[in-house]
Amino acid sequence: MFRSLRLKRQPEVLVSLPGMLSGEQLARDAESPVNILHLNNLPDKTKLRLYRGLLPASVLAQFKIDLITWKAARDAYRVELKAEAGTGVVKVSIVNPVDETDVYVAVELQDNAFGSIDLNLVVLNDPASERFGIDYDADGAPTLFGALRRNLAEEQSAMQAGLAPGQVRAGLGASRAVFEQLEGFLAVLGHRAYFLEPLSYASAWVFERRGFAYMRGHKLMDDIHAGFQPGGALHQALDGSTPFRQPEQALTVRGRAWAIHDGILDAIGQRWDKLSKVKQIGRHDGVETFVEAVY
Repeated sequence: MFRSLRLKRQPEVLVSLPGMLSGEQLARDAESPVNILHLNNLPDKTKLRLYRGLLPASVLAQFKIDLITWKAARDAYRVELKAEAGTGVVKVSIVNPVDETDVYVAVELQDNAFGSIDLNLVVLNDPASERFGIDYDADGAPTLFGALRRNLAEEQSAMQAGLAPGQVRAGLGASRAVFEQLEGFLAVLGHRAYFLEPLSYASAWVFERRGFAYMRGHKLMDDIHAGFQPGGALHQALDGSTPFRQPEQALTVRGRAWAIHDGILDAIGQRWDKLSKVKQIGRHDGVETFVEAVY
Protein backbone atom coordinates (compact mmCIF):
# COMPACT_ATOMS: atom_id res chain seq x y z
CA MET A 1 0.00 0.00 0.00
CA PHE A 2 1.20 3.51 -0.82
CA ARG A 3 -0.21 6.51 0.93
CA SER A 4 0.45 10.00 -0.40
CA LEU A 5 -0.09 13.28 1.43
CA ARG A 6 -0.69 16.81 0.23
CA LEU A 7 2.05 19.16 -0.90
CA LYS A 8 2.39 22.93 -0.71
CA ARG A 9 4.76 23.94 -3.47
CA GLN A 10 3.46 25.22 -6.79
CA PRO A 11 5.36 23.97 -9.86
CA GLU A 12 3.32 25.99 -12.35
CA VAL A 13 0.35 28.34 -12.42
CA LEU A 14 -2.83 26.44 -13.13
CA VAL A 15 -6.15 28.26 -13.59
CA SER A 16 -9.30 26.67 -12.19
CA LEU A 17 -12.87 27.34 -13.26
CA PRO A 18 -14.88 29.38 -10.75
CA GLY A 19 -18.24 28.26 -9.40
CA MET A 20 -20.26 25.36 -10.67
CA LEU A 21 -19.04 23.42 -13.68
CA SER A 22 -21.31 23.69 -16.69
CA GLY A 23 -21.38 22.55 -20.28
CA GLU A 24 -21.08 26.19 -21.33
CA GLN A 25 -17.84 26.57 -19.38
CA LEU A 26 -16.41 23.41 -20.90
CA ALA A 27 -17.35 24.54 -24.38
CA ARG A 28 -15.81 27.97 -23.84
CA ASP A 29 -12.42 26.79 -22.58
CA ALA A 30 -10.97 23.36 -23.29
CA GLU A 31 -7.59 24.06 -21.70
CA SER A 32 -8.28 25.34 -18.18
CA PRO A 33 -8.00 22.47 -15.70
CA VAL A 34 -11.11 21.14 -13.98
CA ASN A 35 -10.68 20.27 -10.32
CA ILE A 36 -12.27 17.65 -8.07
CA LEU A 37 -14.57 20.18 -6.39
CA HIS A 38 -16.15 20.94 -9.77
CA LEU A 39 -16.84 17.26 -10.42
CA ASN A 40 -18.13 16.63 -6.91
CA ASN A 41 -20.74 19.38 -7.33
CA LEU A 42 -22.26 17.62 -10.32
CA PRO A 43 -25.35 15.36 -10.04
CA ASP A 44 -24.65 11.89 -8.63
CA LYS A 45 -25.17 10.00 -11.88
CA THR A 46 -22.92 12.42 -13.74
CA LYS A 47 -20.22 11.99 -11.11
CA LEU A 48 -20.48 8.22 -11.42
CA ARG A 49 -20.10 8.44 -15.20
CA LEU A 50 -16.97 10.61 -14.89
CA TYR A 51 -15.32 8.80 -12.00
CA ARG A 52 -15.63 5.46 -13.80
CA GLY A 53 -12.46 6.67 -15.50
CA LEU A 54 -10.40 6.23 -12.33
CA LEU A 55 -10.23 2.42 -12.24
CA PRO A 56 -8.77 0.35 -15.11
CA ALA A 57 -11.06 -2.21 -16.72
CA SER A 58 -8.36 -4.84 -16.14
CA VAL A 59 -8.52 -4.30 -12.35
CA LEU A 60 -12.31 -4.45 -12.31
CA ALA A 61 -12.11 -7.67 -14.33
CA GLN A 62 -9.80 -9.22 -11.71
CA PHE A 63 -12.60 -8.72 -9.17
CA LYS A 64 -15.34 -9.75 -11.62
CA ILE A 65 -16.93 -6.29 -11.38
CA ASP A 66 -18.86 -4.85 -14.31
CA LEU A 67 -16.91 -1.87 -15.67
CA ILE A 68 -20.06 0.15 -16.38
CA THR A 69 -22.40 -0.61 -13.47
CA TRP A 70 -19.60 -1.22 -10.93
CA LYS A 71 -21.63 -4.16 -9.69
CA ALA A 72 -20.76 -7.81 -9.21
CA ALA A 73 -22.58 -10.90 -8.04
CA ARG A 74 -24.48 -10.78 -4.75
CA ASP A 75 -22.21 -10.74 -1.68
CA ALA A 76 -19.18 -10.22 -3.93
CA TYR A 77 -16.71 -7.35 -4.26
CA ARG A 78 -18.14 -3.92 -4.87
CA VAL A 79 -16.91 -0.48 -5.80
CA GLU A 80 -17.52 2.41 -3.41
CA LEU A 81 -17.40 6.05 -4.53
CA LYS A 82 -17.00 8.86 -2.00
CA ALA A 83 -17.28 12.25 -3.70
CA GLU A 84 -19.31 14.56 -1.49
CA ALA A 85 -20.61 17.82 -2.91
CA GLY A 86 -18.78 20.86 -1.63
CA THR A 87 -15.51 18.97 -1.11
CA GLY A 88 -12.37 18.64 -3.23
CA VAL A 89 -11.72 14.99 -2.39
CA VAL A 90 -12.70 11.83 -4.23
CA LYS A 91 -12.03 8.23 -3.22
CA VAL A 92 -12.84 5.16 -5.28
CA SER A 93 -12.33 1.80 -3.60
CA ILE A 94 -12.97 -1.93 -3.86
CA VAL A 95 -13.68 -3.45 -0.46
CA ASN A 96 -13.99 -6.85 1.17
CA PRO A 97 -17.71 -7.76 1.06
CA VAL A 98 -17.43 -9.28 4.54
CA ASP A 99 -15.24 -6.63 6.21
CA GLU A 100 -15.57 -3.07 4.92
CA THR A 101 -12.35 -2.04 6.70
CA ASP A 102 -10.41 -4.50 4.53
CA VAL A 103 -9.74 -2.44 1.40
CA TYR A 104 -8.28 -4.15 -1.65
CA VAL A 105 -8.08 -1.26 -4.10
CA ALA A 106 -8.34 2.47 -3.44
CA VAL A 107 -7.43 5.68 -5.23
CA GLU A 108 -7.92 9.03 -3.50
CA LEU A 109 -7.37 12.40 -5.17
CA GLN A 110 -7.63 15.87 -3.67
CA ASP A 111 -7.48 19.42 -4.94
CA ASN A 112 -4.54 21.36 -3.56
CA ALA A 113 -4.18 25.07 -2.87
CA PHE A 114 -2.48 25.71 -6.21
CA GLY A 115 -5.19 24.50 -8.56
CA SER A 116 -3.59 21.12 -9.10
CA ILE A 117 -4.18 17.57 -7.83
CA ASP A 118 -2.57 15.54 -5.05
CA LEU A 119 -2.62 11.77 -5.02
CA ASN A 120 -3.38 11.07 -1.36
CA LEU A 121 -3.74 7.32 -1.40
CA VAL A 122 -3.15 4.26 -3.54
CA VAL A 123 -4.03 0.79 -2.23
CA LEU A 124 -3.45 -2.28 -4.40
CA ASN A 125 -3.87 -5.45 -2.33
CA ASP A 126 -4.23 -9.03 -3.53
CA PRO A 127 -7.35 -10.45 -1.82
CA ALA A 128 -6.02 -14.00 -2.24
CA SER A 129 -2.91 -13.26 -0.17
CA GLU A 130 -2.47 -13.51 3.59
CA ARG A 131 -3.40 -10.42 5.59
CA PHE A 132 -1.06 -9.08 8.28
CA GLY A 133 -2.44 -6.90 11.07
CA ILE A 134 0.21 -4.21 11.04
CA ASP A 135 -2.53 -1.56 11.05
CA TYR A 136 -3.61 -2.39 14.64
CA ASP A 137 -1.56 -3.12 17.73
CA ALA A 138 -2.05 -6.04 20.10
CA ASP A 139 -4.72 -4.07 22.00
CA GLY A 140 -6.68 -3.25 18.84
CA ALA A 141 -5.61 0.41 18.65
CA PRO A 142 -4.85 1.83 15.18
CA THR A 143 -1.14 2.10 14.43
CA LEU A 144 -1.44 4.42 11.41
CA PHE A 145 0.73 1.80 9.70
CA GLY A 146 3.50 2.27 12.24
CA ALA A 147 3.51 6.06 12.29
CA LEU A 148 1.72 6.26 15.66
CA ARG A 149 2.52 2.90 17.26
CA ARG A 150 3.70 -0.49 16.05
CA ASN A 151 2.67 -4.13 16.08
CA LEU A 152 6.14 -5.65 16.04
CA ALA A 153 5.04 -9.28 15.77
CA GLU A 154 2.82 -8.60 12.75
CA GLU A 155 5.45 -6.39 11.15
CA GLN A 156 8.06 -9.11 11.47
CA SER A 157 5.70 -11.65 9.90
CA ALA A 158 4.91 -9.23 7.08
CA MET A 159 8.60 -8.59 6.46
CA GLN A 160 9.36 -12.31 6.37
CA ALA A 161 6.54 -12.77 3.86
CA GLY A 162 8.20 -10.26 1.53
CA LEU A 163 5.99 -7.25 2.21
CA ALA A 164 7.20 -3.66 2.61
CA PRO A 165 6.30 -1.28 5.46
CA GLY A 166 2.68 -0.15 5.18
CA GLN A 167 1.53 -3.26 3.33
CA VAL A 168 -1.11 -5.48 4.92
CA ARG A 169 -1.24 -7.86 1.96
CA ALA A 170 0.89 -8.70 -1.04
CA GLY A 171 0.47 -6.32 -3.96
CA LEU A 172 -2.07 -6.81 -6.72
CA GLY A 173 0.51 -6.33 -9.48
CA ALA A 174 -1.54 -3.62 -11.16
CA SER A 175 0.32 -0.40 -10.36
CA ARG A 176 1.34 0.30 -13.96
CA ALA A 177 -2.24 -0.03 -15.20
CA VAL A 178 -3.59 2.09 -12.34
CA PHE A 179 -1.12 4.93 -12.91
CA GLU A 180 -1.69 4.92 -16.67
CA GLN A 181 -5.45 5.09 -16.06
CA LEU A 182 -5.01 7.87 -13.51
CA GLU A 183 -2.91 9.95 -15.90
CA GLY A 184 -5.46 9.54 -18.66
CA PHE A 185 -8.20 10.71 -16.28
CA LEU A 186 -6.20 13.77 -15.18
CA ALA A 187 -5.31 14.66 -18.76
CA VAL A 188 -9.01 14.69 -19.65
CA LEU A 189 -9.50 17.18 -16.79
CA GLY A 190 -6.76 19.38 -18.24
CA HIS A 191 -3.96 18.73 -15.73
CA ARG A 192 -0.31 18.38 -16.72
CA ALA A 193 1.07 17.02 -13.45
CA TYR A 194 0.13 15.62 -10.07
CA PHE A 195 1.85 15.37 -6.71
CA LEU A 196 2.34 13.10 -3.71
CA GLU A 197 4.41 12.34 -0.63
CA PRO A 198 5.73 8.76 -0.32
CA LEU A 199 4.93 6.96 2.92
CA SER A 200 8.06 4.81 2.93
CA TYR A 201 11.44 4.30 1.29
CA ALA A 202 9.95 1.41 -0.67
CA SER A 203 7.10 3.51 -2.03
CA ALA A 204 9.51 6.32 -2.93
CA TRP A 205 11.53 3.82 -4.97
CA VAL A 206 8.39 2.43 -6.65
CA PHE A 207 7.31 5.94 -7.61
CA GLU A 208 10.76 6.50 -9.15
CA ARG A 209 10.07 3.47 -11.33
CA ARG A 210 6.74 5.01 -12.32
CA GLY A 211 8.47 8.20 -13.54
CA PHE A 212 8.17 10.59 -10.59
CA ALA A 213 10.80 13.20 -9.78
CA TYR A 214 11.58 14.70 -6.38
CA MET A 215 10.52 18.19 -5.44
CA ARG A 216 11.97 17.65 -1.99
CA GLY A 217 13.96 14.70 -0.63
CA HIS A 218 16.29 13.72 -3.49
CA LYS A 219 19.36 14.50 -1.36
CA LEU A 220 17.98 12.42 1.51
CA MET A 221 17.52 9.46 -0.84
CA ASP A 222 21.11 9.88 -2.04
CA ASP A 223 22.34 10.11 1.55
CA ILE A 224 20.45 6.94 2.42
CA HIS A 225 22.00 5.09 -0.50
CA ALA A 226 25.48 6.25 0.50
CA GLY A 227 24.85 5.33 4.14
CA PHE A 228 23.95 1.74 3.25
CA GLN A 229 27.22 1.19 1.38
CA PRO A 230 29.87 -0.91 3.18
CA GLY A 231 31.44 1.24 5.89
CA GLY A 232 28.56 3.74 5.84
CA ALA A 233 26.77 4.78 9.02
CA LEU A 234 23.53 3.03 8.08
CA HIS A 235 25.36 -0.12 7.06
CA GLN A 236 27.10 -0.20 10.42
CA ALA A 237 23.78 0.33 12.20
CA LEU A 238 22.49 -2.93 10.68
CA ASP A 239 23.86 -4.63 13.77
CA GLY A 240 21.23 -7.32 14.34
CA SER A 241 19.87 -5.51 17.40
CA THR A 242 16.30 -5.95 16.08
CA PRO A 243 14.73 -8.23 13.45
CA PHE A 244 14.54 -5.16 11.21
CA ARG A 245 18.29 -4.41 11.33
CA GLN A 246 20.00 -7.40 9.76
CA PRO A 247 23.19 -6.83 7.71
CA GLU A 248 21.76 -8.26 4.48
CA GLN A 249 18.98 -5.66 4.45
CA ALA A 250 21.32 -3.09 2.89
CA LEU A 251 21.10 -5.03 -0.37
CA THR A 252 17.37 -4.63 -1.11
CA VAL A 253 14.77 -1.89 -1.28
CA ARG A 254 12.45 -3.66 1.16
CA GLY A 255 15.29 -4.42 3.53
CA ARG A 256 16.32 -0.78 3.67
CA ALA A 257 12.69 0.29 4.01
CA TRP A 258 12.13 -1.89 7.09
CA ALA A 259 15.32 -0.61 8.71
CA ILE A 260 14.22 2.96 8.06
CA HIS A 261 10.77 2.15 9.45
CA ASP A 262 12.63 0.87 12.54
CA GLY A 263 14.29 4.26 13.01
CA ILE A 264 17.74 3.57 11.61
CA LEU A 265 17.99 7.06 10.08
CA ASP A 266 18.91 8.29 13.56
CA ALA A 267 22.40 7.03 12.69
CA ILE A 268 22.78 9.86 10.17
CA GLY A 269 20.71 12.43 12.07
CA GLN A 270 17.76 12.25 9.68
CA ARG A 271 14.07 11.37 9.69
CA TRP A 272 11.77 10.01 6.99
CA ASP A 273 9.79 13.19 6.65
CA LYS A 274 8.61 15.84 4.18
CA LEU A 275 9.60 14.09 0.95
CA SER A 276 7.52 15.25 -2.00
CA LYS A 277 7.30 14.10 -5.60
CA VAL A 278 5.83 15.28 -8.87
CA LYS A 279 4.84 13.39 -12.00
CA GLN A 280 4.55 15.13 -15.35
CA ILE A 281 1.73 13.35 -17.15
CA GLY A 282 3.05 11.26 -20.01
CA ARG A 283 6.68 11.76 -19.00
CA HIS A 284 9.19 9.52 -17.19
CA ASP A 285 11.89 11.54 -15.42
CA GLY A 286 14.36 8.66 -15.13
CA VAL A 287 15.25 9.24 -11.47
CA GLU A 288 17.12 6.31 -9.91
CA THR A 289 18.52 6.74 -6.40
CA PHE A 290 19.26 3.02 -5.87
CA VAL A 291 20.92 1.95 -9.09
CA GLU A 292 20.15 -1.61 -10.26
CA ALA A 293 18.22 -2.21 -7.05
CA VAL A 294 16.71 -5.52 -6.02
CA TYR A 295 13.27 -4.90 -4.61
